[in-house]
Order: sequence, then C-alpha cells, then structure tokens
Amino acid sequence: MKWDIMDDSQSLLIAEQLNRLKDNIEARLKRVEASIDHYQKLDEEKLISAKQEIATIKENLKDHETRIRVIDDSVISLKSFATIAQAAQVALTIIAASIAAWLGGQR
Repeated sequence: MKWDIMDDSQSLLIAEQLNRLKDNIEARLKRVEASIDHYQKLDEEKLISAKQEIATIKENLKDHETRIRVIDDSVISLKSFATIAQAAQVALTIIAASIAAWLGGQR
C-alpha cells in the first residue's frame, strides 16, 4: 500500500473510522460526565445527611447536658438538706442532753 496515493474509498474509510472514533470518545465522555454528576449528587446527599446527623447529635448533647445539670443540682440540694438535717439532729441531741443533765443535776 502506497501512502502517497489514496483513492476515494480509502479516504472515505479513514474518514468513517475517524468519525466512529470521535463518536466513541464522545460517548465515553458523556458516560464519565454522567458518572461524575451521579457521584456529586451522592456526595451532596451524604453531606446533607451528615449535617442533619450532627445537628441531631448536638441537640442530644444539649439535652444530656441539661439533664446532668438538673441531676447535679438535685444532688447538691439533697446533700445540703441531709447536712442541715444532720446538724439539726445533732443540735436536738445536744439540747436533749443539756436538759437531761440540768434535770439530773437538780435532784
């Protein structure tokens, strides 16, 4: 086959092969673009889902912190009440002992 001489059928064949190659490349590019678009949409959905999950976690954390503070306040109040009750019991015991000693000393 001589390269310097090409008849019409050969040039049409090469032109057809080049057009087919161009069509194949365009089809592949379209598939790649569609795949990229699909993955971008998936990433957007994942990001939205992650943001919603983070917001839910933040709300749960805030709720837990509030509950812990309420329980902590309750424990402090209970301890304070228990301490005051013990002090009152000691004071009553001292008063009773003082009265008993005074009454016992008068006989």
